[in-house]
Amino acid sequence: MRMTHKNLFALALVVVFVLMLTSVGVGVSAAPKQKIALIMNQPLGDPFATLVYSGLERLKKERDVETKLIESLDKSEYVEQVRAMARLGYNPVMVLWEDLAAAAIEVAPEFPNTKFIILDCYTTAKLPNVQTVVMEPQEASFIAGFVAAKTTKTKHVGFVGGADIPVIEKFLAGFKAGVAHVDPGIKITAVYAGTFIDPAKGLEMGRMLFTSGADVVMHAANKTGLGVLKAAAEAGKWGIGVDMWQGDVAPGHVLWSALKDAGNATYTMAKKALDGAFEPGMFVFGAKTGAALYDERDFKKLPPQLQSQVLDLEKRIRNGDIKVPSTVK
Repeated sequence: MRMTHKNLFALALVVVFVLMLTSVGVGVSAAPKQKIALIMNQPLGDPFATLVYSGLERLKKERDVETKLIESLDKSEYVEQVRAMARLGYNPVMVLWEDLAAAAIEVAPEFPNTKFIILDCYTTAKLPNVQTVVMEPQEASFIAGFVAAKTTKTKHVGFVGGADIPVIEKFLAGFKAGVAHVDPGIKITAVYAGTFIDPAKGLEMGRMLFTSGADVVMHAANKTGLGVLKAAAEAGKWGIGVDMWQGDVAPGHVLWSALKDAGNATYTMAKKALDGAFEPGMFVFGAKTGAALYDERDFKKLPPQLQSQVLDLEKRIRNGDIKVPSTVK
């Protein structure tokens, strides 16, 4: 059969198209990039929100994944923002705290193939695609209380909570139990600032405790607690940070930081979801499941004998020999 110019041109196009498909064949068959969304109702810069987001930053450095951060500051938009992330193919969709948990639980039945992970919350649902991750703080607080009791010279320590609510009671319960483990006679004064976002209020509360005779004060008050640590520096006494290492807030006056290992929890649970190891229901991220309880920078500053005691205490907490209370007795 004679090939016309028109036929030759058409054949050439077919050949080029086949070659193009062959050259990008791997790309055509490759799975789409995995996408993770994190929705928070606090902006980056908030200490705890930044800690949570650090888990996704760590995962992104290890894998070729797409991450999306939504700073959802308008409660009326929570449900639609969760729904939008699911529609756009983000899986898992991660949310932080109770209000966004309610939104995720509402949306989850609409997207049965999307995994929803609720962080730092006790709200859960009997849905096959919803997981709640509880980050228990009392074990790290127990070690902080132990270190405080071993350090105090006045036999009087303090605690500043952001509010008198159940999650802050867990911090206080652990701290009190750690102090009592050393000496039940040490005085503990606990006060509440009534806010988690006011460092000036924390400074005021810290000053009050140091003036009353406390020489070590722990906070569990997010931004408000930064003022507590500043008060420690002002008074020439010791402060104890929370959630993340806070030794840089008041250098030379932060004795310890009771870690709430939210970054590692976010990283671990997102990675499990991507790897097909997602489990619905409630998951407790604590000492027994690999949570860090303190920072090595604080540990290295302790006297050798106290270092040995902390290591022994940590071992006993992790293996269950010491049961740390979650409520104040």
